[in-house]
Amino acid sequence: MDEFRHDGWVFLCSAEQLPDGSFHATVRYRVPPTNDIRTLQLDQQRFSVASEAVLRARELAVQWVADRSGDGRGEG
Repeated sequence: MDEFRHDGWVFLCSAEQLPDGSFHATVRYRVPPTNDIRTLQLDQQRFSVASEAVLRARELAVQWVADRSGDGRGEG
């Protein structure tokens, strides 16, 4: 699991191994002030290597923040 900070948010990005041996990206975040962990997204895309799934999770976290910033439509 990779702790990833972006724009004031703390995400936990990970690669979850599936029964067939492939991996998919999972994004969680820490809820302030309790630090409870909530799952945001389980990506359906499959990767053969865990590190690729973690990179995808980081991309999803950045997109999640972008969708919630600016004018409410993800537009700065």
